Amino acid sequence: MRRTPDWLIYGTIVLLLYLNATRASHEDLPQPPPPMELGELLPKESPRDPAVIVEVENTPQSGVGTAFAIDDQGTWLTARHVVDGCSKIGLNLGRFKTMKIESIVDEASDAAILKSTWKRRPLPADLNTQRQIGEYGFFFGFPQGRPGEAVGALLGRHKMIVQGRYNTEESILAWTEIGRTRGLKGSLGGLSGAPVLDIDGEVVGIVAAESPRRGRIYTVAPKNLKDLIPSGTRLPAEPIEAETYGTYADSYRRDRRIAQVICLVK
Repeated sequence: MRRTPDWLIYGTIVLLLYLNATRASHEDLPQPPPPMELGELLPKESPRDPAVIVEVENTPQSGVGTAFAIDDQGTWLTARHVVDGCSKIGLNLGRFKTMKIESIVDEASDAAILKSTWKRRPLPADLNTQRQIGEYGFFFGFPQGRPGEAVGALLGRHKMIVQGRYNTEESILAWTEIGRTRGLKGSLGGLSGAPVLDIDGEVVGIVAAESPRRGRIYTVAPKNLKDLIPSGTRLPAEPIEAETYGTYADSYRRDRRIAQVICLVK
């Protein structure tokens, strides 16, 4: 059977992404979440933390995810499972433009560094503050391959066990989803690798998995990102107003500080 040229497959994916790259209107902006109710400080890791089992397909598949800038030198961060096993990886710049990038996966966590020549202003991070049960986390990215967002309330600490093509075990944070883009139904697939921002507008994790049936979003714990996100001088952050968090998500995507990742498997 005749083999389909790589450029044709790649071009088709880019075309589909472009057609889904912008919000049709502001009518799908999410409704405000309920008032935040804070509880106790997040407990430390424990062997008794609930386990979340994630199965990774033995054969990599083409797909899309989300990434965000972590320095001003063209370095990005996404989830490992978004780019692991890809033949080619690209950042979708919009208007039919895609930049080829290289990835470096973290063997101990569901995270991966992306190297490019596309320099954007990085997102500030806070990986040291102790988190609090009930606090909000904002997830900005490209669920189902389109611009969208969600908000969750911190539920607690879990343990994620990944099985399949690779095997890892790590501490993660579990969030109860309390809001999302209007009209967005079902899975948040495509949001993997997206940053989770706290109310101060600082990165506190990346989206690693979800449980649509239970309304849960799981993110890489802050401590597992300390070796990946530059510590350096703490960047100024813009606090997020929960009532209008969708407009903040649009701003980050419009500035391409949060971008779509394309994975192509031959």
